[in-house]
Amino acid sequence: MVSRPIPILPTEPVDTTSSRSQPLPFWRGAFRPLFLFAGLQAIIGVVWWLSAMIHGLWAPQLGTTSLWHAHEMIFAFGGAALGGFLLTAIANWTGRPALKGTPIIALTVLWLAGRIAMVFAAQISVALLLILELAYYLALLGLAARELIAGNNRRNLKILAIIGLLAVIDAVFVLAASDAIPLDAEIFPRAGIFIFLLLIALIGGRIIPGFTRNWLMRNGKLPAIAEPVSFNRFDAMCMGSLVTSIALAFTPWHQGAAVMLMASGLLHFTRLSRWRGIHTFADPLVIMLHAAYFWLPLSLLLIGFSMLRPDLYAINDAVHAGGAGAMACMIMAVGGRAALGHTGRALVAGKIFTTAFALIWLATALRLLAPVFGGSYITLLAAATLCWVGGWLLFLLRYAPVLIGAPLKKA
Repeated sequence: MVSRPIPILPTEPVDTTSSRSQPLPFWRGAFRPLFLFAGLQAIIGVVWWLSAMIHGLWAPQLGTTSLWHAHEMIFAFGGAALGGFLLTAIANWTGRPALKGTPIIALTVLWLAGRIAMVFAAQISVALLLILELAYYLALLGLAARELIAGNNRRNLKILAIIGLLAVIDAVFVLAASDAIPLDAEIFPRAGIFIFLLLIALIGGRIIPGFTRNWLMRNGKLPAIAEPVSFNRFDAMCMGSLVTSIALAFTPWHQGAAVMLMASGLLHFTRLSRWRGIHTFADPLVIMLHAAYFWLPLSLLLIGFSMLRPDLYAINDAVHAGGAGAMACMIMAVGGRAALGHTGRALVAGKIFTTAFALIWLATALRLLAPVFGGSYITLLAAATLCWVGGWLLFLLRYAPVLIGAPLKKA
């Protein structure tokens, strides 16, 4: 476990190298192509799947079209955003220059190769599919490990172990969905979401109170109010409860796992309240982080409840609080902030980005309410889809020029 805050610096150091020796702006940081493609994938993975379900259009199949949809929304969308964040953050953890140029081009090409392979998953061999899909994660882990070791930052190597576990789950998911091994493929999307929840709890638990504290200090709200609580023994207990409940969720002891998940959810709600987000509504970039984390404890409560009472709420509905909620909202909140700061722009959300985030948050709420109001299920699902697609389109409208274009000059 890391012992100090994990920052994402709001600005980049001034680059003194000649512009002629620099790669194109799009390749000057992993966050640029990977955040952009994550936003595109968020739309493609939903629209293509729904077009097949509703209109009967051809769509990729990983065993089934629904499994392809689940895979691409977790391991492709989430994997791209994770890579963009990780390599950007590592440069700040180590003080080394951020990777740019050829390594970033190669990593992006490998991610795209995986997406093409998944489109034709039913037409190519399982071995080739597995190689093309895992190449991105193996390259990401290799680059990240090299940078951490070269920067003498071995204490953060344990984060790579969690990402390595995500890659293993991805591989087993592909094998199970392709009937190469006799396992139920339906459990692996849940496992992938749990890994992302673990990463959000670990990394979000460092950056959210840190960014909140900085904002409260700049705006003169400290010491008038209690400052956000840094990582301490209570946070360690929250992490321990999350790890334990995740492990139990894949054992036959479903009732015990359900109770543990719900208890962990309550602990993480308490953890969130200790970060003083209620005082930051004036800055959308800060409150977004708290609003995104809100979905993590709620997802634990809903998944636990669905394990106890599947007749009242299905687990496949409950996991959307973790995927569409915690994952997607945190990806947008962190990605938007990092894109501004690491291209020399002011950390101001603006109306377009604020609306984009609000739409994704609302899409999650509508998706979770749809099963409760059975008579309006299709209507609420359609509304959730429109909000989701609209939110990511607005994200791309706001950030595509930022991610593709040159960084702003610093005074």
